[in-house]
Amino acid sequence: MDDRPGGIRGLGRALASTASARAERRGAEPRRAADAQVGRLRVSWTLLVVAGLVVVGAFTLAPSVGLLLEQRRTIADLQAQVAQQEQSVDDLGDEVAQWDDPAYIEAQARDRLFYVYPGETAYVVIDDRGPAESAEDAQAFTTDLVGSEGDWVQAGIASVVLAGLTEADADTLGAGTPLEPR
Repeated sequence: MDDRPGGIRGLGRALASTASARAERRGAEPRRAADAQVGRLRVSWTLLVVAGLVVVGAFTLAPSVGLLLEQRRTIADLQAQVAQQEQSVDDLGDEVAQWDDPAYIEAQARDRLFYVYPGETAYVVIDDRGPAESAEDAQAFTTDLVGSEGDWVQAGIASVVLAGLTEADADTLGAGTPLEPR
C-alpha cells in the first residue's frame, strides 16, 4: 500500500476529514454520547425501544394468529362437510323424485315385493351358497362320470325312516348323516 498523501491510505483519512468538515459547515450537532455506532450503523435508544415493542407485539399476537389459522382450517373443513351433505341431499331428492314415476314404482314392487300381474308366473331362484362363496369358487362342470360314494336310494329311505321314528330333536339329527350310527 502506498503511504503517499494521494495513496489509498491517505484517501481514507482525507475522506473522513472532509466529512467532518462538511458536518461542521452545516451546523450539525456533534454526536451524542447516548448513540452507539456499530460499524457504519448508528443505533439509538429510540430504535432499541421500537424494536423491543415490535418483539413484544409479535409475542403478544402470535397466539391470536395461531388461533385465527386454526379457526380458518376448521371453517374450511366444515364448509367441505356442508358441501358433501348438500350433495347427499340432492342425491336423496333425486331418489324421492323417482317415486313419482309409475314405471319406477312398478319395477320396485316387482323386484322388492315379488308382485306379479294376474296370469303371470313368478320364479324365485334361491342361491344356496353363502356370501363368501362365489361363482369363481364353485367347482367347474364336467362331462366325466363320477362314481357315487354310497347308495343314494338307501340313504334317502333311511333318512325318512329315521326322521319319522326317532324321538330326537332336529339339532341332534342334523349332527350327522342318516347312515352314520348315532
